[in-house]
Amino acid sequence: MNFEITNNASTQGTNRTSKPEDSEKIKREAKAKGEFIVSLSTDDKTLTSIAKKFNMSLTDFKNMTGLTKDTLQKGQKIKNVPTAKIDSGMGIASVAKKHGMTLEQFCALNGIKKDYKPQKGEYFYVFPNNTSKKKPSNTSAANTPAAKPAKETTAPEKPLKAEEIADKLEEAADDYRGVVGKEAFDKVFNQINKDNVIDVVEKFKEKNGKSLINMISDEWSSDKEVRKAAMTKIFDLVADKTKNSSKELRDTFIDELNDEFDSWGFVSTKKMDKIINGMIHPEEAEKPSGNKKTRTDNTGSNASHLSGKVYPNEIFYSTNGGKSKDITPTTMTTIKDGDGNYVNAGTLKSWALSGGKRDKGFKDVKDPFIMRPLPNYNTETKKIEAVTEVLEPTSDGNLTGKVVVLNPGHGGYQQNNGFFDAGTVLSVKNAEGEEMPIEEWRVAQSYVEKIADNLRDRGAQVVIVSGAVQNGGMYAQKYLENMLAGKKGDDNVRDLMDSTDKSDMLFLSVHVESVKENPDAKKCTVRYTKDIDKELAENINKHVNQGFMALTPTLANDNLYVNRAAKGITSSLLEIGNIANEKITNSLLSDYDQKKYANCIANAIEETMLN
Repeated sequence: MNFEITNNASTQGTNRTSKPEDSEKIKREAKAKGEFIVSLSTDDKTLTSIAKKFNMSLTDFKNMTGLTKDTLQKGQKIKNVPTAKIDSGMGIASVAKKHGMTLEQFCALNGIKKDYKPQKGEYFYVFPNNTSKKKPSNTSAANTPAAKPAKETTAPEKPLKAEEIADKLEEAADDYRGVVGKEAFDKVFNQINKDNVIDVVEKFKEKNGKSLINMISDEWSSDKEVRKAAMTKIFDLVADKTKNSSKELRDTFIDELNDEFDSWGFVSTKKMDKIINGMIHPEEAEKPSGNKKTRTDNTGSNASHLSGKVYPNEIFYSTNGGKSKDITPTTMTTIKDGDGNYVNAGTLKSWALSGGKRDKGFKDVKDPFIMRPLPNYNTETKKIEAVTEVLEPTSDGNLTGKVVVLNPGHGGYQQNNGFFDAGTVLSVKNAEGEEMPIEEWRVAQSYVEKIADNLRDRGAQVVIVSGAVQNGGMYAQKYLENMLAGKKGDDNVRDLMDSTDKSDMLFLSVHVESVKENPDAKKCTVRYTKDIDKELAENINKHVNQGFMALTPTLANDNLYVNRAAKGITSSLLEIGNIANEKITNSLLSDYDQKKYANCIANAIEETMLN
């Protein structure tokens, strides 16, 4: 009889309760040996039900495993069950498909969830291979002339249509982690040529809501240079087909590509997508959409202040309002150095750059590339203040007439000593195994940017207030209270606050957790303080739970300054998740998933404001 029975009766002095991790280890070891451990659970009480899980009849299952009896005992090990081993980079969807199973069947058989991330070399139960040997022919060999062996020929692969290429590329990305450079991806990607590239690019965007080069850039586990080469190939093919390129345009694309990959963390393909789309649709290049309003914020004009260097002609257009003047590196501040001398804004930025590179969170990073803004120094009040700006709606929608105030956590200079508050910093490994610097303030800003874009598409006006600092910052200056009362910030912000009823406003502060000492924690928390905050918190929790079940968001009732300061205004503080958790890092830093996350938040905000 081909099974073993494990005696579960405990001996004297033996602990009856096994730890969950021990139980999981036993199950993994059993799968590696091709064994199934009977648990006598609801769907595991009879041999027939177990056979059904393997998509087999009772007779076939008994023949395969050598069992002769139908009775079962808890802990019994049934041998010779079919299993499959995970190859490097392979996903469970791919394994299921390979063995003729749906993902639901595969997960049910193995007792796992659909978002389970397999490890290289891990074994899983699968359906048996149903191919059977053909029976020999009844025709007598003596009466039949010997047939000449046929030459083995390999039929050439039929070229795929553009839509099929788009589908198969996305399927490969779903099935494999770090798919760019793997056969499953390259075999399809190499079918893209000058004649079909435009159709592939547009079909991919139409079907997946993201660009092809965006998907390629998101494959973190793939080699960086391989991803860059694939994205460059798309540009070159489009350029060759449309003849709408130039050396200068290609140089611009390559410079943007290198800047994004060489900077830090996630890659934004927004500018590269715009270049490619401009070649395909030259009539749309550099022309704003007819139904979109002009953006009136300072983001474009202030872009250089985030650079990783200090430039003599750098300028930050003041968002302080009143009589505050614009800031340049030579603008003197009231911050003093170690010798008691006043320093200028450029010195503060250089301190922030050099201090950031030496941060202990980057101890494993070789020459980390980081970025810092010039301080938003108010030349009238002689204080370092938050950055404020108004982003106008880009279309009419359900949120027309509503104002949403968004606050990305951290990212400002401390008033008492001029130190820059980057939030938590840490490093994570990229596809090449090199440690890559990640800073909380920039991740939070990236999320806020995408949430803002989504809300503006729904008709909302968005106010950004960033640079929340300690030691004389927002709390000490009562900055939020004053800004929401129309007494602080850019003149446009003050006017908008004065003219908007509080019932038409909402405040959200966005933060990121990065707890490397507890890497398994999800840390997706929605925090509220006032009674009027609870509905927003619950809606955010609901929509994030629906869109990102793996994050398992939670609610927390806290006494937070940002929520207290938003008097009479519905508010919440959202911690999007723990970027130190390797199981969710790629998703949290992915441009595509950030947009999905932003859509969840925008849905929650819309539901709250329209209720």
